[in-house]
Amino acid sequence: MMKKFASHRLYIPHLDLFLRNQVVEIDDNTGIVVSYYPFKEETGFTEWLNGLIVLSYNTVLISLKSEGFPSGEFNVMYIDKDKNIRSVLPPHGGDTLLNAYYITSFNVSEMCFSSDSRAVKLI
Repeated sequence: MMKKFASHRLYIPHLDLFLRNQVVEIDDNTGIVVSYYPFKEETGFTEWLNGLIVLSYNTVLISLKSEGFPSGEFNVMYIDKDKNIRSVLPPHGGDTLLNAYYITSFNVSEMCFSSDSRAVKLI
């Protein structure tokens, strides 16, 4: 079985790709991303998530600052001065399996995180 999630925005840090209105399919058993594609019409059993989904090989962290990031195995996301999403990726890559994270309390119209924003792994 697959779980399907749709959102206003999809960000893929390792490709520096930011897409609008996308559907992400996740394998129910493994929690791994199987595919993503443009949202064109309502389909059954698709959960709509308001805001942002991130596809990442690494655990996602959110920073409200654009400097002073923790080092380690994380994909640290921040908003630059031009209101673009940016990421600092670990130097040696990460897992070989792509995971999906829903970013809570992300303001799509203002393109910003809040102090309440969290990255929640979708399964």
